[in-house]
Amino acid sequence: MERVSTLMLRTSMLSDFSRTQRTLLDAQKEVATGQRINAFSDSPSDLPGLIAARAAAARSEDYLNSAKAVQTRTDLQDFHIGELASEANDLRQTVFNAISTGDGSELRAAASATLQRMNSLLNAQLDGKYIYAGTRQDTKPVTAATLDELLAAPSTASVFQNNSTIQSAQVDAYQSISYGKLASDLGQPLMDTLRQFAAFDAGASGPLATPLTDAQKTFLTSMLTPLEDASKGLNAQQATNGIATKAAEDAVDRHGAMQDRLKGLISDITDVDMAEAISKLNNAQVAMQASAQTFSVVQGLSLLDFLNF
Repeated sequence: MERVSTLMLRTSMLSDFSRTQRTLLDAQKEVATGQRINAFSDSPSDLPGLIAARAAAARSEDYLNSAKAVQTRTDLQDFHIGELASEANDLRQTVFNAISTGDGSELRAAASATLQRMNSLLNAQLDGKYIYAGTRQDTKPVTAATLDELLAAPSTASVFQNNSTIQSAQVDAYQSISYGKLASDLGQPLMDTLRQFAAFDAGASGPLATPLTDAQKTFLTSMLTPLEDASKGLNAQQATNGIATKAAEDAVDRHGAMQDRLKGLISDITDVDMAEAISKLNNAQVAMQASAQTFSVVQGLSLLDFLNF
């Protein structure tokens, strides 16, 4: 029995052919990209969760970067503060040895070296910004580079140009870490001792040489306690810096784990199951071939073929 097609039938077949083409194209894209191309339109219920997960991931990444920056900064500060404490201890040992031997010939050179080392540490920069200047990161926090410059200053405090603002960083929605250290807080006790040394050495009882006089020994003995106190103060500063380091490390670990969880959640929503996608592609190809053959057959079933003129 011969059949003929109608316009409605051909239109229906054409629509079905176009639909199978779109299905095949979507399947090809899923296999090629590994992403569900129509994730939003196919799964509208997933859209709020995906938006929320991406927003949470962006916030967590910002906090993670902030915590990493704090960790880098506090690690560097730990080294600097430790070196300053070592300078105070070394100078104290040098003074003690001078008192014991009566030889003061190396004291000025040792004090000068300590001041130069302090300048190097307290004027340190990170990414072109002074670390210990508070928020005045374009201003060198310590200006006295020699004992003569320190002695010529109006006061010990005047050689420090940092402001009093302690830097902090937000590492979570409800957690902020104060991590900044100020040059004046770290350096002024030891700088006071160096200034007293410079004043004594330049005064009537100086210069310190060999052999040391009784007055010089008495003065040097009086320096031992301030040097020890300066070292203890730096150790305390190092301890508070360590607390900030630990808080930053915890924040890095926490947000790192959060990033992994959120990436997995986003992947569950957006990524395709590759085995399923390949199966879908194969089915779409078969459907496409069948639809094309059916449409070709229908196109040939015209009533005109059976009419005689």
